[in-house]
Amino acid sequence: RSSTKMEPTDNGDLPVTINCNLAALRLLHKSVTEAYKNWPGGDPNEQVELEILRDGLFCVLMDTLLLNDLV
Repeated sequence: RSSTKMEPTDNGDLPVTINCNLAALRLLHKSVTEAYKNWPGGDPNEQVELEILRDGLFCVLMDTLLLNDLV
């Protein structure tokens, strides 16, 4: 009899690509910003990751607006 034990892994560095429209990008940025502002505490790395995600989404949003002459 054999058993397989699943080990938890951290795939935080696994690259992922998301395609969305401008409205969805704005909503993602707004949602992450709110999650960062209202972070209830806990693992401090989560707050750091929210900050990084918020800042990255802001950069993508600004790039998109600039490239499409929307600012």
